[in-house]
Amino acid sequence: MISAVVVNHNGGVLLRRCLESLGLPHPGLEVLVVDNASGDGSPEMLRAAFPEVRVLAQQKNLGFGAANNLAAASATGEALLLLNADAWLEPGALERLAARLDGEERLGLVAPRLLYPDGGRQFCWSPERGVLGEALQRLRNPWEAQPWAHGWLARAFARLAGHPWYTAACVLVRTAAFRAVGGFDESFFMYFEDVDLCLRLRRAGWRLAEEPAAVVRHAGGFARRAQVDEIYRPSQLRYYALHRPRWEHRLIEGRLRRRFGEAAVERWLNPERTR
Repeated sequence: MISAVVVNHNGGVLLRRCLESLGLPHPGLEVLVVDNASGDGSPEMLRAAFPEVRVLAQQKNLGFGAANNLAAASATGEALLLLNADAWLEPGALERLAARLDGEERLGLVAPRLLYPDGGRQFCWSPERGVLGEALQRLRNPWEAQPWAHGWLARAFARLAGHPWYTAACVLVRTAAFRAVGGFDESFFMYFEDVDLCLRLRRAGWRLAEEPAAVVRHAGGFARRAQVDEIYRPSQLRYYALHRPRWEHRLIEGRLRRRFGEAAVERWLNPERTR
């Protein structure tokens, strides 16, 4: 049994496409959708169009990690398919991910090959987060459309920063591994929760891998940069404080103060005061 977990906030037509790609009703698959206080009629659409889906409707936006944890707590599958509402599976992707996970006992997480809706390549992995890792990512990102940027040479280059991590746009995670490390850290409202999860899985002795034969399309977010900063930057600062050397945290904090100002950084260092 696999439990597919989808977190939705005003997903609209993309949410419908996401769920349709699962081929419901699918034998051996339960689907849980956590709706984070959508205002677009998503819960009503789900109940009418997908009666086999368990809808966990929330009165407020819990954030990405907390919503996934909520669904995972009652999931019955041996593996959790964590799938963004703006992503959809190509035929056979779920079966290939499951076969890869089943075939390796210490594999805790497997990621598919990601494509944009138009078929262009999309990074499913990134260098380990840190000052060096973020610099390497900035060097690599302009070459995303090139096949070599996803190959062994690019990965070897990325290892200069440590172990790469996989985006939670779509991953299949062994439920036992997910629960053993405590799931997502809910102090990350959004962003960096997948970076943190991959790090903690590795520290607990689990392997992470990509299965390129499994293909998933991911539309990606369309929020304005200023909106993203208000969510991304608190998580970035939180991650550096938890997992990186103190000098790196100070360096990043200083950069953000120069770029955005003192008031913004103080707000991001204490996000619970403004949420």
